[in-house]
Amino acid sequence: MIGIASAFLAAAACALLVACRAGGGTGVVRVVPRPLGEVAGQVQTAAGPERTDSSAVRPRIWIDPQYTVLQIINVNLDQDPDEEQVIAVKRITDVGSPVKLLVVDADPGRGTYYFQSWESDTSATDTRVFSLSAKDIIGDHSLQIVASGMNEAGKLTLDVFRLLPPSQGKGLLYRPVCQLVADEISLDESDRPDSYATDPRPGNSFPIVAYLRDPDSQNVMDLVRIRYSWNPAESRYVPGAAEKIPGEEVQQAALRSLFTGSGEQAFEQFISGSWVQIVKDTYASIITFDPLSRRVSLSSGNTQEAYLWRESHRTIYNRLLVVGENETVLQIQLIRTFSITVNDPNTITVTIIGNDSGESPTVTYTKVSDDIRQKLIDRPDAQALLSPLVLSGRYSGGQGLSIDFQAPRLTWTDSGGQRTGTFVLFSVGGGTILGTRFRTSTGQPDLIGSWLLDYKERKDSTSVTRTLTLSPVLLTVNGYEDANGDDLSLQQSQELKKK
Repeated sequence: MIGIASAFLAAAACALLVACRAGGGTGVVRVVPRPLGEVAGQVQTAAGPERTDSSAVRPRIWIDPQYTVLQIINVNLDQDPDEEQVIAVKRITDVGSPVKLLVVDADPGRGTYYFQSWESDTSATDTRVFSLSAKDIIGDHSLQIVASGMNEAGKLTLDVFRLLPPSQGKGLLYRPVCQLVADEISLDESDRPDSYATDPRPGNSFPIVAYLRDPDSQNVMDLVRIRYSWNPAESRYVPGAAEKIPGEEVQQAALRSLFTGSGEQAFEQFISGSWVQIVKDTYASIITFDPLSRRVSLSSGNTQEAYLWRESHRTIYNRLLVVGENETVLQIQLIRTFSITVNDPNTITVTIIGNDSGESPTVTYTKVSDDIRQKLIDRPDAQALLSPLVLSGRYSGGQGLSIDFQAPRLTWTDSGGQRTGTFVLFSVGGGTILGTRFRTSTGQPDLIGSWLLDYKERKDSTSVTRTLTLSPVLLTVNGYEDANGDDLSLQQSQELKKK
C-alpha cells in the first residue's frame, strides 16, 4: 500500500482531473485582463463518466466574417425592460489592429429586432488577454463599459466608456472618459453604503492608478505612479501629479536577480513548484506552477482545477500574468488569468480572473517547505492508500448500464455507447474512491470521473451477489466532496460451484 502526501497529490498520481468552479470578490481590484472567450454558463457535472457544458452566449446581430468575436456580455445598460449586448471583436487578418467594441441595442417597436447602435476601438490589440465588463465605477447610478487588455508592445491597457444622454432615434451612444496604457493599472474599488441603491444622489467614484517604469532611472524597480480621479465638471477621469516611487533595496540575491532580469522564463522558474494558503493554521488551498509541463493546478476546500499554461507576460518588476485554459473542458474555453506578485523568496500573492466570472480575492501563498510538506503528509484526512478491494467481471445496472472490470482496464456501457478506459481504487478520508479515465480522439481532453464507492456482498449456499453504488464526487485537499449527478447502482451475480 502506498501513502500519498495529500488528496490533491493523490489525484495527480492517479491522473484524475475534475471540473472547476470559481468565486468572486470585492475590494482593491487590479485590472488584470481577462483572456479570450465568450461568457459561458456554468459547467455541469454529468451523471456519466464525462463532463458536459452549456451553450455559450451568441451575438444578436450579424458579425462581419472579417472579424472574430472575442467576448460577449449580456447586460441591461439603460434600465429599460430590454437587455443589451456588448461585443468585443478583432479583425482576423490584422494582428496589430485594435480590439473593437460594439453595443447592440433592442428596438421594442420591432419585436425581437436588435441593431448596432455604437462602436469604438480600444487601446488593446492582444486577442488572448482581454477583459470586458459593465460596472458603475463613476458613481452616477449607471453602468460604464470597462475594457482592459494588452497592446502589441506588451503594455496593459484600460478603456472606460460612459453612456451619453438619450438621443432621439439613435439608440445607446458612448464616449471615452478614460483611456490608459501603462505597465500596471489598478481600479481601486470600495464598498458604497446600502442607501446608494435608493438614493438618486451621486455616490463615490473609484480612482484608477497607473504605474510606469521611471524613465529617468536605470533601476527597473523605480516606478512612477499617477492617480486618475473622476472630475464631474469635465466629465472624464483626470490625472493627478506624477509621483516617483523609489524601488526598495532588495537584500536577497535571488530576488534582486529576478526583479532586474528581463523576460518571463526566470520568473516562471522562480514560482515553479507548490505554494500553500495558510488560514488560521489550516491549509486552505494549494497552487502549483509547472513550467516544464506547462500546467497550473489549484486545489481548495471543494474544488480541483487544472489549467494548460498558455502564455506569460511580465508587467512591472515583481509581477507576472499567467494565462491558463482549463484542460478538462477546452471546448467552452474556461480561461483564468493569474496575476502573481512576488513579495519575498517564500511568499507570493495571486489574484485570479476568469472569463466566466469576476475577479477573485487576492490570496497570499507560502512556498511548500519540508516542514509544511511533512505537516500535509501527517494530516489524517489527506492520506491516500491504494484500496485492497478487488473488482473483476461485469456489473450491470438499469437502462443498459454495465461496467466490466478487467484491472487495470474497464469497459463502461450506457445509453451513450461503449467506452474503454482505465480505473484505480484508492481510500481517502474514510471512503473508497473509484477513479476512471477514458481516452478521446487526438487533441481532445480525456474524460475523467471520480466516484465514492459503496460495496456490499451477499452470499448463500448457491450464489454470491455483489452490489456497487457509485456516487459522483470531487477530489479536494480535504479528501472529497459531493458532486452533481445521480448515484449509480449495479449488481453482479455469480453461482457457486457445488462441492
